[in-house]
Amino acid sequence: MSTQTLPEPQDLKSLPLKKLEEVLRQLRSTRNDIMRYGVWNIRNLSDDEFNRTDDRKLLGYFRQDLLETRFLSKGRRVDIIQLWHWFDDQMSGTEPLLIDGEELLLNIQDKDLDKVRKRIEEIHSFLPVLRGDDLEAFKRAKYKLRRTVMRLTYDLHHLFKRLEKYRKNFFTSGDAAPLPAHSALEAAVDLPEPPIDETDDEVHE
Repeated sequence: MSTQTLPEPQDLKSLPLKKLEEVLRQLRSTRNDIMRYGVWNIRNLSDDEFNRTDDRKLLGYFRQDLLETRFLSKGRRVDIIQLWHWFDDQMSGTEPLLIDGEELLLNIQDKDLDKVRKRIEEIHSFLPVLRGDDLEAFKRAKYKLRRTVMRLTYDLHHLFKRLEKYRKNFFTSGDAAPLPAHSALEAAVDLPEPPIDETDDEVHE
């Protein structure tokens, strides 16, 4: 069996337009699924509501959001890690990206994509607590887990906006045709930017 060799690493900004558009399309779908179904309960609780909610109920919210995302694949529920990897496996060359019937391997090393990967890894480390039934262990982890979930939503939002900007740059550089007035890629569902403090990310980690 022949094995394919990964191409040299590249960042998202350097992708040619056709690849960038497909990455953006798939990221938009993954982002919307995570925002709507993967972090829904926790993202839509205010800090005050979170503090006042019974811990057993909170544990159920986290389990529903992160372990059973309501995103069905062939009749089964998936966890948020699986949901993310359907996209990220194509960014890391684990699975090929399919464009116009051609399989292409990507090897994306990008600072904002790496931030999302880091958040997913952090959430992954909490999943054993959520799968167990140790309420005390959950109480010790719940605030850090909430903070990580909220930062994931911000990092996804920021990554998506960056890719939109790169795509628009292709059509404003003078080297390409004008941006279509009703582009399907611009028809993403409006999901407001999550309220989060960006400034303390690098300070405390």
